[in-house]
Amino acid sequence: MWYSIGRSILKYRILLLVLLIAATAFMGWNASKVQLSYDFSRAIPVDNVKYVEFQSFKRKFGDDGNTLVIGVADKNFFSVQHFNSIAKLHAQLKNVPGVISVLSVPEAVQLIKSDTAERLNASKIFHAPYTSQDSLNKDASVFLNLPFYKSLLYNDSAHAYLLGVKLNRDSVNSKSRSHLIGE
Repeated sequence: MWYSIGRSILKYRILLLVLLIAATAFMGWNASKVQLSYDFSRAIPVDNVKYVEFQSFKRKFGDDGNTLVIGVADKNFFSVQHFNSIAKLHAQLKNVPGVISVLSVPEAVQLIKSDTAERLNASKIFHAPYTSQDSLNKDASVFLNLPFYKSLLYNDSAHAYLLGVKLNRDSVNSKSRSHLIGE
């Protein structure tokens, strides 16, 4: 039996070699199309308590996963130099390709009731860049008296402030995300 298999291999060696080269080329061509998945895989059973809680959280709040939060702890946040730096950072982040929007203190708005129509108008609180500490203090007091932003954009006891950067989902779930986060 082994003798006849060996004789067949030697007899059809050219054909077998061509088939082997063709199969190798086909597999190499398919291997060039392999891509990494940047989505999270399900590593725990679907009946796990934590997984069920996570699914409930996603149903309630949505499955975003493309928001980057930057925290700033600064007791002098509302000094002219520091605030203007944060406003400049906000503007720079908005110009990064792959960034959809940025939510931060310098772009906070207040809602003002319109006298003519029964509606609310959004008005920017801050007007950076500032040259006067008094005008910044005035706008900061308006901001700090709005309860909506407390614990959302700032924590006054810790002097911590947040910048929320919403990123393009396709950019986050691709190989360009390292470059995007680096930017």
